[in-house]
Amino acid sequence: MPLAGAAQAGRTYVRRIEFEGVTSIQDEVLRREMLVPEGTYLDVVALEQSRRRLERLPYIDSVRIALRPVPDVPDLVDVVVTITETPARRYGGGAGYAESLGVSVQGYFTHENLFGTGQRFSADVDVSEHRRFASLSHTDRYAHRDAVSRHVALTGRRIERLAEDSSELDADLSAARLEYGYRSGLWQHVTLGLELADTTLAPGALTNDQLLDWIAVNGDTRAGSPATQFTELDFLLRWRYDTRDRTIRPARGTEHALSLTAALPGSEVEYYVLDYELAYYRPISERWTAALRAQLALGEAYGGQTSSLPPYLNRFAGGPGTVRGVRAAGLGPRDSLGNPYGGNLLTAAQLEVLTPWPGRAGERLRVGFFYDLGNVSDTEGVAFTDSAGQPLDYSFNGSDLQHSVGIAAEVLIPLGMLRLSYGIPIDRDTTPFGRVEEDRFQISVGVDF
Repeated sequence: MPLAGAAQAGRTYVRRIEFEGVTSIQDEVLRREMLVPEGTYLDVVALEQSRRRLERLPYIDSVRIALRPVPDVPDLVDVVVTITETPARRYGGGAGYAESLGVSVQGYFTHENLFGTGQRFSADVDVSEHRRFASLSHTDRYAHRDAVSRHVALTGRRIERLAEDSSELDADLSAARLEYGYRSGLWQHVTLGLELADTTLAPGALTNDQLLDWIAVNGDTRAGSPATQFTELDFLLRWRYDTRDRTIRPARGTEHALSLTAALPGSEVEYYVLDYELAYYRPISERWTAALRAQLALGEAYGGQTSSLPPYLNRFAGGPGTVRGVRAAGLGPRDSLGNPYGGNLLTAAQLEVLTPWPGRAGERLRVGFFYDLGNVSDTEGVAFTDSAGQPLDYSFNGSDLQHSVGIAAEVLIPLGMLRLSYGIPIDRDTTPFGRVEEDRFQISVGVDF
C-alpha cells in the first residue's frame, strides 16, 4: 500500500472493505463487484458504480456504503458496505389463460445464489393446450476472470399449434446450449454461444398447405413419410445495453437488446433470425412517465437449400405485446385454411404515458393511455391465396401497419407485472378473410424484457 506518497499526493486510501448484513453470500462474490479494491486510493465515482453493480445482483435488495476513518491516520478509511439481502430461491406454480395459448400450467424453481457462490440454477416446466416446454439451466456469472460468465441449458419443446387460432402441426424440438458472456462496464453485456438442436416436424390432422409445402422440400424427408427431421448447429449472439434505473417499473433510462441466431453452414436447414428490442423511459412531469417499447424481428433462409424460415419460428402480431385491442395473433398472413400463419418480419411499437394512482395504491398501481402500431409480413415469397384461390401478397408495406389507442394499467404483483388494457383499433380494414377481429379488453402478466 503506497501510504508514503499518500500525504504528498493528498489522496485518501482504502485500508479495508467490510461487508455487513450478509448471511448467505460468499465474501468473494461481493468483492468481485467492487471497483475500489483494498489498498488503492478512494475513488467516489467508482464506489458509487460498485454500489449499483451490487444492487443489480438478483439476490441483493439494497446496498448502503459508508466511510469510516482510521484513527490517527488521516489519509486512510475503511469502506463499510451494508447489504440487505432478498430471497435467492424462488419456486412455485400456477395456471393461467392467454388467448394465444389457451389454458396453461407452469412450475418453476430458481436459485440465484447457489451455495452462496452467485451461481444460478433454474428448472422450468410450462404446459398449455397446444405447447409443452421443459428446461434445465445453470449460469456461473464468474466462470473465468474479467467477468466472463458461462451458461449451460437443456431444453425440450413440443408444439401442436403456434397460436390458439392457428392450424395444427406436430413439432418436437430438443436443444443443448453453451454460452459465454462478458460484461463491459455497468451497462453493457455481450454473449456468444452455440446450440445443437434436433427437430422433427410433421403435419397434424388439419394442416395448411404452407406447412405441407415446407415439410416436402426441407430437412430429411423420407419417402412415404409425412414428416421431416433435421439437425442444426446454431451460432448465438446477444448484446444488451441497459441504463434503466430499475428493472421493474423504471422511471428513466434506455434498454437495447439485440440477438442473432444463425444455423451454421452445413446444418440440414440454414437460416438466421435477427431480433432488436428497445425500451425507453423518461419522466415528462412530476407524476407522469412516458415509455416507448419497440420490436423489429427478421428471419430468413439462406444458402439455397432451405426454402424459407421454419414455420415454428414465425412471428405473430396482435395482442398485449404488439397491438392491443386486436385479437392475439390476429394480424398478418393467413394460411390456406384461413388461420393465422405468422410472418418472418415483425414490426411493432407501443407508446404509453402512465401516472401512479392517487394515495398509497400508487406504489403498486399505475394508469394511463397508450398508442400501438404493428404488423407481421412475409418477405420470402411464401405462397398465400385468398378463399377464392387468388394469390395474396403479404410483403411489407407501411400502410398495412395496424394502429390502436386506449387506456392501460399496470399492477405490481408477486409474480411480476400485471398489465390490463382496453384498446380500440383505429384501422379495421377488411382482409381477404374478413375484418380484423377486435379484442378490446386484454390482460397479460410479465416483466420488462
